[in-house]
Amino acid sequence: MTTSAKVLLIANNFPPIRGGSAVVYDNLARYSSDHMIVIAPQINYNDGLPLIGWREHDRTVPYRVIRLPLLRTNINVPNARGWRGKLAFWMSDLLIRMRLLLLLRKVFKAEDIGAVCIGELLASGWLIDVLHWMSPVRTAIYVHGEEITTEDPYDADRARAKRALRKADRIIVVSRFTQNAVLDLLGPDATGKITLVENGVSGDRFFPRAKRADLVEQYQLADRFVFVSVCRLLEKKGIDHAIQAFARVARRHPECRYLVVGAGPYEARLREIALQEDMADRVIFAGDVPDEDLAEHYCLGDAFVMPNRRLPNGDTEGFGLVFLEANACGIPVIAGSDGGSRDAVKDGVNGLVVDGSSVDRIADAMMKLREDPVLRETLRTRSLEVAAAADWRQKAGLFLTLCME
Repeated sequence: MTTSAKVLLIANNFPPIRGGSAVVYDNLARYSSDHMIVIAPQINYNDGLPLIGWREHDRTVPYRVIRLPLLRTNINVPNARGWRGKLAFWMSDLLIRMRLLLLLRKVFKAEDIGAVCIGELLASGWLIDVLHWMSPVRTAIYVHGEEITTEDPYDADRARAKRALRKADRIIVVSRFTQNAVLDLLGPDATGKITLVENGVSGDRFFPRAKRADLVEQYQLADRFVFVSVCRLLEKKGIDHAIQAFARVARRHPECRYLVVGAGPYEARLREIALQEDMADRVIFAGDVPDEDLAEHYCLGDAFVMPNRRLPNGDTEGFGLVFLEANACGIPVIAGSDGGSRDAVKDGVNGLVVDGSSVDRIADAMMKLREDPVLRETLRTRSLEVAAAADWRQKAGLFLTLCME
């Protein structure tokens, strides 16, 4: 393999899509520079709508992005409603696969591709067999965790996942939790091709700074102790329990506020809980914020809260990139103990780890961070050290080496 060889990353979840895996892939590509090419979609497969801002994103990044309309079937295609629905689903899926294969053939002819990394196991794992037939490239699959642990009717017996993972030359996992989930699925014989690459953080973007005056005024946070969450508003993130816990803290410390940054399908339920707890005026929903303002929103907080938990269907946090981003801004965190968050947060080092299913435990941790400035400063100092050791440049270099070796 020549030194000019590139890694081709195929990722459904890629900016301007929001979410942890999209951030991971963007940073791997960004810090791999001209050693990586990305294939990504123009349309969001969740709602079938064009991704707003994908052209602007692609023009500003230091790596090449090639876009197709979709890389996987739009989930709005009715794939389980009679034979017409099934036919529509399979025809749509076949067309997407054919377009992707034609593009891959074109890229292989034009570029020196040494390895291909699949960024979504179930939707794109079928490519592993095809890639080994098309070109003598090495193949890797990037596994975050929930795609292994969450029940999915498309792969109820995990046969598709097992096949793709066994055929891949390399499996890259983001946490020890994810590594154990893959080993539970494949067995100990797969140990040799699994490598842990924990998520990183960009110190160029996330670093401590003063609370921005216009944002303080916008959210009315002057002279307030602020708890902050930054995440997609999903049940597994634990923001419902955090609001209930915050209510206990706020009744004792009325100056406290809780800033929730992000959007998602669970937002309406979270607003209901804030009303039920009589905290609608103290829990502030900021919605999605522009990427360029994200770090400033972290820095509005005195403590970060995301007490994630495992749901009955197995869905859970694979790592928790937001914990590192908060730490890089000098903010101690409260994390749930389920999933891979224990790899991101060490209890008593860069934050507090609690049972995300227990409002009592979450409230105790929030009260500690509100009432103990010495604890906050100790965690803040160690948080910055943890974040500094997780620089994306190092992670990207390791990723390239693993794909190419």
